[in-house]
Amino acid sequence: MLNENYRITPLDAVSCNVSWTTPWPEGASWLFVNGKHARGPYVTGEAARTIKIPFALANTAKLEIHDFPDAETLAEPIEIRPNTRPLLIWNAVEEAIRYRIYHRAFGESQDTLVYDKPAVADVSTYEILCPVKLAGRGGVWHFLRVEAVGVYGNQSTRESWTYFVMDLPEAPQTVAVAEGSAPGLYTISLEE
Repeated sequence: MLNENYRITPLDAVSCNVSWTTPWPEGASWLFVNGKHARGPYVTGEAARTIKIPFALANTAKLEIHDFPDAETLAEPIEIRPNTRPLLIWNAVEEAIRYRIYHRAFGESQDTLVYDKPAVADVSTYEILCPVKLAGRGGVWHFLRVEAVGVYGNQSTRESWTYFVMDLPEAPQTVAVAEGSAPGLYTISLEE
């Protein structure tokens, strides 16, 4: 169950406490910050829970707290950040002395060399993170191509991928926090 009632209390310039009440005191809680696992399974045996997290002043974050009646359930974040650096996997070519990876975003007319490394002996499969962060504002198709290079400099296409990236919008530059209409309430506004 997604717990939407929580309290954030600043501790200092780089951390804060997140507090909430779970309906299952013997159950487990999971905390995600910006779609990434921060804590969990968190089991205290009490309904009231507090976790200290690193969080710098003037930053923004999306928090998700998931409560479950048991500790065996694995939680997944609702908001998964876009994968702007996909894992590239290809089978080795016996005659290759090096590999090159080329990248081109949709609308670009020319491929760009983003990786050029010697082949490694006794490796049957290569796995690397994309050497460049792929742009995704508004949704962008990307084309990636691996070339196996032989001893005489001949290149042959080993693998080729199309990959779609839809990135999140930029975070606001400033978050203004002011006293609210009653004690414990705050007015939060985003400033561009």
